[in-house]
Amino acid sequence: MWIAVDLIGTELSDDLFIHSAAGDRVARPLRRCANKLGFDRAGETVFRAVVDAAQAGRELPVVDGVIVDTHRIDAADGTPVGLVVWVAHRPSGPRPTYNAWVLDMTAMTTRTSGDDPSMIGDGREVGEERHVQYLFTWLNPEDAWSMVGGYYDALTGDDGLLIQSHWSLRPGGTDWVHMWSSCRLRVGRDDHRTLYGLTLKLQSREVEANIASLVRFSRATLLLVEAKNKIPITTVGRLAPLGEQRIADVLGQVDLDKLANPQSPESAEQKIRIDDQPFIASTFALHSARERHGDPVAIILLVEDQAD
Repeated sequence: MWIAVDLIGTELSDDLFIHSAAGDRVARPLRRCANKLGFDRAGETVFRAVVDAAQAGRELPVVDGVIVDTHRIDAADGTPVGLVVWVAHRPSGPRPTYNAWVLDMTAMTTRTSGDDPSMIGDGREVGEERHVQYLFTWLNPEDAWSMVGGYYDALTGDDGLLIQSHWSLRPGGTDWVHMWSSCRLRVGRDDHRTLYGLTLKLQSREVEANIASLVRFSRATLLLVEAKNKIPITTVGRLAPLGEQRIADVLGQVDLDKLANPQSPESAEQKIRIDDQPFIASTFALHSARERHGDPVAIILLVEDQAD
């Protein structure tokens, strides 16, 4: 099988940290998963030697009857993020799709590199810097809670923190793209925070779509926002994707601070305008995720005549 090593996690710990194997999540130090990966003691020794040599830029060890192949995945700024390794008695099979990405928590922009940045479906080029809202243009709404949680953890966590999530996109209503990502938080000078992530494309995943179905049948538009830092997560429904300017217009008219006030009601409704058309914006604090995930908020947008 192909086995992906989290290089930053390995650097931060006293063991190789395995990101994934055979196209599925692992997220464990090698010593805790070697048996499940099928290694005997000799096989584990060879695997460690291969990874050590690849990281050091040395020639890979040669073992009779063993075929070795490696593929390193770097972030757009050149930081090594993942090493995908094949060590087996037969030639390597098709390699799973892996992307690396770097997220600047100050600018809230991402840059993607690796095997297939186009699978995100937002038209990005390799290494192109884009605001994080583009990353989730086609996000499954049910996955937004874990994404908001990841951002909140990155804004408050310590250097080296591991953040991970399953998530799915459906670009333009086409086939689902399923992924599992894990990333490492690096905290630099003046508390500058950067996330380095490795994303694996999954063959399949069970997807819940309760929110999307509700919005679709009501002909509304749903905007999910991390209210504390006013980070738009995704839009779903009639007007989706709203686009950067429309989202800015909505957030400029909706008072999210009321929802942060414990004395305020659990929801708020007000009249706003989008492209000079009247809308009713119903805003709800999502308290079920709030303690861990900061301040996630759902904004339901209905054309005013439709609301009546």
